[in-house]
Amino acid sequence: MGLKDLVSKAEQLTEAATGAAEKLVDEFNEALPTMSALGFTVKDLKVGMGLMPEIDAKLVASAGAVDPKKIKELMDKNPDNKTLAAALKALLAAYHLKQMVGSIPFKGVELDMKLGIPPHVGIGFVSVAPAEPAEAASAGPVQV
Repeated sequence: MGLKDLVSKAEQLTEAATGAAEKLVDEFNEALPTMSALGFTVKDLKVGMGLMPEIDAKLVASAGAVDPKKIKELMDKNPDNKTLAAALKALLAAYHLKQMVGSIPFKGVELDMKLGIPPHVGIGFVSVAPAEPAEAASAGPVQV
């Protein structure tokens, strides 16, 4: 394989990675208003580019502000956004587990989303309420 072939393959991989990153960002941006409606704000956002791009986002909310009934409603209203569906399913499962250990007074909930291949959603309950959202957290869509 010659140098031209290697350069061509590298360009194709770059185009594919850019397209995948754009799709991840689009789904993430579509999910943000729904997560905001549940009381979540974006605490941290990281973007990684490599052979496979990934986006890591941490969203936080007050544990008492998130209503499991509303989560279920939003799941039913948004079945096509896979990113949002995964986050809502994980959140609902976490709230069911939280009810089972109801004696622990959690004040905040953190949702860690890793959008990539494979995607991953982690939910954590914390004893400290999240800080007030900064202006940057509500600044609008993410762009790559």
